[in-house]
Amino acid sequence: MKEHFANLRSLQEIDNEIKNLRERLNELPGKVTEIQKKFEATKAILEEKKQLLQESKKQYKLADVDLRAAEEKIAAYSVQLYSAKDNVQYKALIKEIETQKKVKNDIEDRIIYLLESIEKLEREIHEMEKTVAQTEADAQNKISVLEEEKKELEKAISERESQRTHLAGLLPADLLRRYERIRISKGGIAVTNTENDRCNGCLSPIPPQRILEIERQDKLYLCEACGRILLPAEKKTHLGN
Repeated sequence: MKEHFANLRSLQEIDNEIKNLRERLNELPGKVTEIQKKFEATKAILEEKKQLLQESKKQYKLADVDLRAAEEKIAAYSVQLYSAKDNVQYKALIKEIETQKKVKNDIEDRIIYLLESIEKLEREIHEMEKTVAQTEADAQNKISVLEEEKKELEKAISERESQRTHLAGLLPADLLRRYERIRISKGGIAVTNTENDRCNGCLSPIPPQRILEIERQDKLYLCEACGRILLPAEKKTHLGN
């Protein structure tokens, strides 16, 4: 019976390892997604700046057209001054010239602003392109590391599952069925130690006489509180934590 209990303990330890390995494996896709999201966010900022630069250059060209139009109007009105038929027409032309000069000044101010914005955006884009390239390289490196970790975890799980199959084959069928039933119903922990006269799975107290009986390992005992299989404590082994 002691041999069966030893195998049962080992089976629980392997199941714990498999569970932990699977949890780590299941976390990897999320980590990859997070890395990709950070890269895409950085890339999106760059694309946004490029679009803004493109729009600023478009606005600059339109402003330049408007500037030329204002200058042409000023020149045309200035020529018409010499052919004004009366003072009223002369004053009207002067007013139009002043209006177009104001328009011209406003356009020139806008052109200066656009040129400064374009220059600033070009600098930012140049720096951002280097940042995006570095971020992409870092992301690829991190993902490569995670891919290697995935392979290692899958290999470790496969090895543990082979060990599990071997151990399960050493247990009596009824004991294995009971173990599996308890493991499923108790969150993966079917076997636990006794420690300080308590069940290490649920911390319920165990009578001293029952502790002695458990230590003899000649019969299967379950915790009356949580229903887990109770085994004597082993040094440096704490099943059920």
